[in-house]
Amino acid sequence: MVAATERGSISIRKVSRVFQNNEGADLTALSGVNLKIKAGEFVTLIGPSGCGKSTLLRLIAGLDQPTSGTVSLDGEVINGTHYSRGLVFQDPTLFPWKNVWDNVASGLDARGILKQQKHEVDAYIDLVGLKGFENVYPHMLSGGMAQRAALARALVNHPKVLLLDEPLGALDAFTRMNLQDEILRIWRERGTTMVLVTHDIDEAIYLSDRVIVMTPRPAEIKEIVNIHLLKPRIRNSKQFFQYRLEILEILQLVPEKI
Repeated sequence: MVAATERGSISIRKVSRVFQNNEGADLTALSGVNLKIKAGEFVTLIGPSGCGKSTLLRLIAGLDQPTSGTVSLDGEVINGTHYSRGLVFQDPTLFPWKNVWDNVASGLDARGILKQQKHEVDAYIDLVGLKGFENVYPHMLSGGMAQRAALARALVNHPKVLLLDEPLGALDAFTRMNLQDEILRIWRERGTTMVLVTHDIDEAIYLSDRVIVMTPRPAEIKEIVNIHLLKPRIRNSKQFFQYRLEILEILQLVPEKI
C-alpha cells in the first residue's frame, strides 16, 4: 500500500522519445529528460511550440512509451493508461450523445463500479460548479462549462495525478481566469498532483509551485523556476512581473537592448 505522503509522486529518468518521419528518418522529441515531481505538487511545463511538452505528458499518462528511460508513479514504472492518471485535453472531448451526468459517470461505468460510486458523480458535478446542468448535452454548454465537465469526468476516478494539456487554451480571457481559480480550488481541496502544459507564462506563474522551462526540440529541461508566492496570487504584483521577466529571459523572448 502506498503511503499518503508518497501518493502521486512522479519520477522521470533519462527519458528520450524518438519518432520516425514519413521518410523513415529519426525525429527526436525528448532527449534525456530527468524530473521528479512530489506528491501534491503543481508543476507546469512551458516551452516553444512543438518542443515535446505534450509528448512528455502523454508518457506520464501512459498513452505512449519512451524510446529509452523510465517514467514511474509512486515507484512503479508506467506501462499503459490507468484511471490513477487523469488527462484533460484542450478540447473537452465529451461524448456528444451523453448528457453531463452520463459523461462524468463514463469512467466509473467503464470500470464497472458506477453502481457503487453513483453518488460521487453528483458530488463532482457540484465540485466543478455544474449542479443543475446534469441533463444538459455538450452542444448546449459553453466552452468553459464543457471543460468543467471534462475536469469532473477525470476527477471522479480519484486520480493520483491530473494531467492538463492546455485545457484552457481555447477559452476567452475571463473564462480562463475563472477556471484557473477553480483548478486551484480543486487542487487545494483534493491535494492531487497536477502537471499542466501551457504556452501562457502568466498562467504558469499563477498556478504553479514550479515552472519547468524546456528547450526547443529535441526537448531538454533548460531551467526550473520555483515560484515563491502565496496562493491565490496577485497577477499585477511586482513579484509576479519579476517571475514573468525571468521566464521570458530563459525563453530568450526579451529583446536585446540597443
